[in-house]
Amino acid sequence: MASSNINMLKITGNNVYSDECYTPIEALIPLLPHLDKTLTYYDCTSNISSNIVNFLIRNGFNCIASKGKDFLKDDIPSGVDVVLTNPPYSKKDKFIQRCYDLKKPFALLLPVSSIQGQKRGKLFDTYGLELLVLNKRIDFTGKGSPHFGVAWFCNNLLPKKLIFVK
Repeated sequence: MASSNINMLKITGNNVYSDECYTPIEALIPLLPHLDKTLTYYDCTSNISSNIVNFLIRNGFNCIASKGKDFLKDDIPSGVDVVLTNPPYSKKDKFIQRCYDLKKPFALLLPVSSIQGQKRGKLFDTYGLELLVLNKRIDFTGKGSPHFGVAWFCNNLLPKKLIFVK
């Protein structure tokens, strides 16, 4: 999720402070080959722009920023084909549920450990899950020591259920 001041970032675990992170370009590059330029993508956690929105647009994709709308409460814009975002990790269960409720393809950048969990497991089993597993940890803080691995948790987007990035 985009932050207005990366210097104010505090990594303190599962809370709002760790939810405010820019999505590094290196996390987006592996997803590009699996996206369709004829579709409209929605970064539901961005303000006016974000690394996700800017990167996709620079690469010829149509991507809409949420402009401060609350994804968990507000309607999404008409014409959106795919939800694609790095959601606040403290709200990941709500974001996953909302994506399934919308019945649209989605790609959520989440910690690999998000594959576990009784509630999430039931959702994944019921609605399906595709994983694009990144081959290295992504540095969200710029400090050079990422603490956890991430993957793109997708539904109705990837050609296979499990893809490992080479």
